Amino acid sequence: MSFLSPLWLLGLFGVMAYLWKGREKRWNKQGWLILSIALLVVALARPVISQKPISVDEAGSDVILAVDLSYSMRGTDISPSRLEAAKKMLHDVVRADQKDRFGVIGFTTSAIVLSPLTKDTELLEHLFGSLDESQIITKGTYVMSALELARKMSHSQHPTVIVFTDGGDEASYAKEADFVHEHNLAVSVVMLASKDGSTIPTSEGSLKDDAGHIVVSARNDAIEEIVHDGKMLRSSSDILSLIEDARHNDFAGKASVMRYQELFYIPLALALFCFIAAFTTVGAYFVRPEPVEGDVHGSTSSPRTKKIFISILALIGVSAQAGVADFAYAYAGKHYYNDERYERSAQMYGSITNERGRYNRANALYKAGKYSEALAAYRSIRSDEREFKANLFYNMGNCYVRLSQFADAREAFLKSLTLRYTKAADQNLRAIAGVGEQQTLNVRKEKKDNFSADENKPTGEKKSAKEGGSSNMKMDSASGGGGDEGKKTQSDPRFSMSQGKAKLSSKQYELINQRSVHETKPW
Repeated sequence: MSFLSPLWLLGLFGVMAYLWKGREKRWNKQGWLILSIALLVVALARPVISQKPISVDEAGSDVILAVDLSYSMRGTDISPSRLEAAKKMLHDVVRADQKDRFGVIGFTTSAIVLSPLTKDTELLEHLFGSLDESQIITKGTYVMSALELARKMSHSQHPTVIVFTDGGDEASYAKEADFVHEHNLAVSVVMLASKDGSTIPTSEGSLKDDAGHIVVSARNDAIEEIVHDGKMLRSSSDILSLIEDARHNDFAGKASVMRYQELFYIPLALALFCFIAAFTTVGAYFVRPEPVEGDVHGSTSSPRTKKIFISILALIGVSAQAGVADFAYAYAGKHYYNDERYERSAQMYGSITNERGRYNRANALYKAGKYSEALAAYRSIRSDEREFKANLFYNMGNCYVRLSQFADAREAFLKSLTLRYTKAADQNLRAIAGVGEQQTLNVRKEKKDNFSADENKPTGEKKSAKEGGSSNMKMDSASGGGGDEGKKTQSDPRFSMSQGKAKLSSKQYELINQRSVHETKPW
């Protein structure tokens, strides 16, 4: 048994503290009310029993969000700043729209992919929060770079592209408009600047041009030329309405949905009983009458009261029994795993209904060579923990590699690196950078794989210093190059995540800023 809203259980500490303070008092109406409140808190925490997940069909549109990261986006005419307003809209959109996939592009005079197309809301929100405008030194804007990259991101015949910008620098966007029409892009623009404009704050005051004049950046309405099969947008609701109206099935697939058996009605019914007992003779039936004066053997509760508490503890014991059983299965699963009896280990972990149990089961299935089953198990897991999800995507990427699904593997490794940088994920991503879907890699036998402790072994084990930097999968990238033996495979630098941790890497900021040295009067 588990709780879907466990924070409510913190309220029990207050109830326990109150009861402890008045532990010498006799059980009375107030005691029944306190017990009723405690049971209501348990009901609000939503106790549930996890059931087998079900697979459901899903389909939706590919939506590409292109965000202007140039220096002018620091303007404060849109509060608190243009870029912060853009990030808030991005948060609102991905939270509200759970049907479609979103890809994110960042651009100045260069454009890079910040996130491939994904439905992972937590990953996207983390990405938006990690954008650090202080690392951007490029002052100009080249919208064409974002449009060209957007066209490459989606296989849709008519992808939806939403550009968040202050309008850029060009007096005319005729060339960009021709590109949009030629490649059948549905482009909309979110204007993030006012007509009056704004100065650009810097660490030394306001940005100045070469002549020493303060630069004022205002909206550039010329950007409207690129709008095609779209609109000029102002708010998150406008964006969501546009996506809804333009929705078409760019992708189709299946998703695993967790099911739970709700148990809240049990503590709720007990709470109602306690409330009734507080105001009727039912409560008096379970409590011994007041002792007469001088009766030194008087008790604070009757045997019937004790029976009630025993019954409640028996009910709570369902949770305790589940915890003991989970511990036993986890211990057995870990034992079989260490003995390399992976299928038996997977069976033991399969009896545990929480996310960690499913994760350990998937690891055991992977080690047993059942990559399709392991992948299905990984995909059924839901979590809001950033590091746990990074490990999850990393292991999913390794499953895809084993199944020769390299496009999916690259996307999984990118998601893992977006959440947390690890050398192992970076190396694996580089190793499969140029591999086609029908090609194979020379991957070592599974029993010889050197796994990272926190990404493969049953959770709860300590990570040794020797294992900490190892890769989940050692791959010989030279063997799968279609005749290019001996050549190192280079990944597309626009997708590089190296040197970073949870936020954007220094290499990505370098790529965004790479043309800044050639800028001459961007305004």
